[in-house]
Amino acid sequence: MKENQMEHISNIIDEVIQQEITPIKSGIKFLDETLGGYYPGEMTTICGDINSGKTAIIIAQINHLAVDQHIPTLLVLNNMTIESYLSCMAAYYCNIEADNIHTVLKSEQYKDKINAYLELLKEAPLYVVKAQWYENKPFFDKLEAYIEKNRIKIAFFDEMLVYYNPSGVESNNLIKTIALSQNIPIVTTCCTWSDREGIEGIKPFLRDLCEYGERHGNDVVISITNYEQYHIYQNERGQDLHGMRLMEILKAKGIIDKREHLFYWDYFIFRDFSERQKASLEAIRNSCDGRIETLIKKLDLTIEDT
Repeated sequence: MKENQMEHISNIIDEVIQQEITPIKSGIKFLDETLGGYYPGEMTTICGDINSGKTAIIIAQINHLAVDQHIPTLLVLNNMTIESYLSCMAAYYCNIEADNIHTVLKSEQYKDKINAYLELLKEAPLYVVKAQWYENKPFFDKLEAYIEKNRIKIAFFDEMLVYYNPSGVESNNLIKTIALSQNIPIVTTCCTWSDREGIEGIKPFLRDLCEYGERHGNDVVISITNYEQYHIYQNERGQDLHGMRLMEILKAKGIIDKREHLFYWDYFIFRDFSERQKASLEAIRNSCDGRIETLIKKLDLTIEDT
């Protein structure tokens, strides 16, 4: 762990100017173009309701960074078993649709694909810490030493479960401290508060996210909205929202930035996002008739943004 240092501002300016700051690209075009990637020392929180797709987005990025790019990556698990998470990672990487995620690793149908993926995963610089709650400083001290020892370049905390209490805020601040002391980007996920009277047709407000704790220590706050969960099936432009998600950058580098991107849900399942999405669209065109022209138009619209 690094000790505090006192320096004259002139030395700090020279050091900053000479430094080469290289952000880590998430692999998600909208985020990389808008934010420039994840910057060292910064903390990003991805918020959303249950089943809005937060974990899927994290898994897609871990596969992209650790498995494909071989960037040393840390995953801190909280409310999922490692077996379930591993099954999800394999399903997303191999593009497997499964009714029961627990059967993926034992699937005879996809045995070769799964085994090939697991061999890639064994060689990936991915480190996993299983934790239940992040409430005490000794845990974070050990975690910081672990990050330094393994030269971790980016860390994901899924899921933080920050509630309305002092320990939740303290945990958030301790995670931010690790980002600063180790000079790495940290990405967390967190559920948003949605238990409001008359919630039907209403998506979360920015104040919900702030009250819930995501603003404490965060440089970037991203919101994921599953429109169908709020019984919204069409937007003001007349677009069909079935199977769609809305990603909004609510806070970026200290400012409120209401940048938003509407995407088809399969976008995050594919590790090679744009190319595999285009191939999927071409397969639909080749195998279906004009009765699904509406679906094809919807996918065309999404692909232009990928």
